[in-house]
Amino acid sequence: MNDFLGIELSTERCRLRPWRMEDIPLIPPVANTRDISWNTSFLFPHPFDEAAAERMVYWARKGAGEDKWQFAVLVDGELVGSCGTIRGTDVEAHTARVGYWLGPAHWGKGLATEMVAELVRYMRDHTPIEQLTASCFGWNPASRRVLEKTGFRQEGLRRGVVRKWGKLTDLWIYGLLL
Repeated sequence: MNDFLGIELSTERCRLRPWRMEDIPLIPPVANTRDISWNTSFLFPHPFDEAAAERMVYWARKGAGEDKWQFAVLVDGELVGSCGTIRGTDVEAHTARVGYWLGPAHWGKGLATEMVAELVRYMRDHTPIEQLTASCFGWNPASRRVLEKTGFRQEGLRRGVVRKWGKLTDLWIYGLLL
């Protein structure tokens, strides 16, 4: 068994653990909102149905602990979101890209900061990754604050490169040396 699939991380309010197949039916009630999809890539669809959840969990488990570190995030046993990384390739194989989402009912409570901080700690202490990267859309200042509170520094700003559902915005680029 892949050792990564058996780990569990805890913070004051959150529990982070690798995705399990039994999580599939729990994801759509949290993830099926345009608010989450608006702030993520087109790989996070709207509507987000059980087929999308199945694809996400299969993807997260393939290569888990080797080139992906993807966590379900739970509060009081309830699925509330996800955070994770995917390793860079080729000359960037020492880096990993961070992504996260949280159900809107849990926004504004500091949970995203808490879960990303724990992800950063885990990546620093338990993986060969030397640098984390992240990006967020210009219309999502809350995500920028999460990254900044967890130690990321802005490394760039790409003007007008994101087009989502007919709207243009900037892409803020962040990095964190571990």
